Amino acid sequence: MIIQLLQHISNFNEHCIDLIMKFVQFVHVPVFLQEAVAESINLIPFLFIIFLFIEIFENYFSEKIEKLSLSSRIWGPFVGSVIASIPQCGFSVIATMLYVKRFITLGTLVAIYISTSDEAVPILLVHPESFSVILPVIATKVCIGIFAGYTVDFIFKTDLKKTPDKIEVCECGCCHNEIHSQVTNLFIHPLKHCLNVFVFILIVNCFLDFVLIYAQNTMQNIFNVNHLLQVIVASFVGLIPNCATSVLIVMLYLKHVIAFGALIAGLTSNAGLGLLVLFQNNEDKKECLKIVGILLFAAFIAGIILQILL
Repeated sequence: MIIQLLQHISNFNEHCIDLIMKFVQFVHVPVFLQEAVAESINLIPFLFIIFLFIEIFENYFSEKIEKLSLSSRIWGPFVGSVIASIPQCGFSVIATMLYVKRFITLGTLVAIYISTSDEAVPILLVHPESFSVILPVIATKVCIGIFAGYTVDFIFKTDLKKTPDKIEVCECGCCHNEIHSQVTNLFIHPLKHCLNVFVFILIVNCFLDFVLIYAQNTMQNIFNVNHLLQVIVASFVGLIPNCATSVLIVMLYLKHVIAFGALIAGLTSNAGLGLLVLFQNNEDKKECLKIVGILLFAAFIAGIILQILL
């Protein structure tokens, strides 16, 4: 049901984005801004739904929270890795907000970040010569995600939410207003969160798309080093929180610029827009950096092992 809902959202997004893109092309908006607008708008429904879900869950389903927390510790990394392997950029964003609210464990978040396919699988699907590598890519990322997720949960214990916050007055940085009604609490508040995150992501995406478009040749030359250095470079490039990053990494692989190990390294550290949402919403910035470090370490190890074996 969740996957079908996400698919409906994606279809709706595509229709809206097509209309908006026709307008921005008509007014001759630069290409990098067109891409940034499309990527950012694509997130709005996902953001609103997850914020709405969190508000409803905290207010009406308090008795379910402990069960969800327990399930997250036991099944989270496995289920998260498998579901995140489905090409859908919204999973990492949803997982981020669930983690920020401490509904899922750190290991589950890491597993989803690692397994999420973002734009990689669709790009491989449109190139018939790459069909043979699609299943190995997905299977490898899922296995890395599961292993890394349970390892992280074993090492780092997450204090999950046991009782909901009974919010009567909203004093969060994005709203600064009192909530006097359930309508405001359940709809206006999530909408403000959603718009706040959207503006942040749009600004960052504009900068990243500008850099990626005008620095592709330079990045391709950087990748033309020995195979082990490819893994390191790909791992750091994969951290760039932008949908275009996974496209770039896959295209470099299809052009035989990088090897399979570097491809996996880049896609392992790439969490799509999830990291952007994490840094914007998680108050503990040291923890954010720790998560980045975990992704980098997992990408290094996986990529180097694959480079040596293959």
